Amino acid sequence: MERRGTKRTNADEIARQTEIAGALWLETVGSTNDWAKDWIRAANEATETPFWVGAERQTAGRGRGEHIWAAWDGAATFSLIARWRDFRLTRRESAELSLRVAEAVAETARDFAPSAEIWVKPPNDVYVRDRKLAGILIESPNAEFVVVGVGVNVGNRSTEAPPELRERVVSLAELVDANVDNAEKAAASAFDVDSVRTAVAIRVVRRIMGRAVE
Repeated sequence: MERRGTKRTNADEIARQTEIAGALWLETVGSTNDWAKDWIRAANEATETPFWVGAERQTAGRGRGEHIWAAWDGAATFSLIARWRDFRLTRRESAELSLRVAEAVAETARDFAPSAEIWVKPPNDVYVRDRKLAGILIESPNAEFVVVGVGVNVGNRSTEAPPELRERVVSLAELVDANVDNAEKAAASAFDVDSVRTAVAIRVVRRIMGRAVE
């Protein structure tokens, strides 16, 4: 059972700054994409989109095919529910949307870590050198709606990952740390996971929707 959280990530601010129909922050959910598809099943013609849903913790995150998306404390995991017309695309153009989202995530990561070697691995992953920073899952339960699932390693450092993933992933927090060369700078630039997750969501959604990022 999903339950509303304490708004550690500011859903109201996300909705306001991205100019979308609404946003909801959940404390725990199986998968934000699965939640989104349930939302679509309950939608009608008058339902406004895009709508954003994010979660502090996913217990059954998914990637493409049979892949599992592992997200430990500090990750940014969210889904954007939209109609294909919101993107001026059709269901047949899902690959184009996937690449648009991946580029939006990569560009947002560069805002925080401009010197990092961030690149998009088609069709739906964002890497820093050979380590995965983010993944995207596009699902379209019908011809009208599409769900854009995004998972970004923000504060969930690789040292805290499951052992089998520690050499294969990286987080924004680690990229920022790499640019801090002394204790004084570290104290001045403390990494606030909650505010960074909010900022990441806002910037990614604005870029996906084709809006300028200030």
